[in-house]
Amino acid sequence: MKHILLQKALKYKQRKEIEDPKGFSFDSLIGAWINNVDKSLLILSKDFKALGTKKEDVETGEDQKGQ
Repeated sequence: MKHILLQKALKYKQRKEIEDPKGFSFDSLIGAWINNVDKSLLILSKDFKALGTKKEDVETGEDQKGQ
């Protein structure tokens, strides 16, 4: 019988590399990704697929409580 933490722990695939979004550059002054062509924000792009909820935050996993 496995320990309860081992039974309930979620496993994630480790990312090999994190690539910069194509066609965008990071502007450290405003802290956002900017389109190289029209200077619009990445977050406002219709093709941008962000994480759906904070529960999908893989970096810390702190928001997986209660599952």
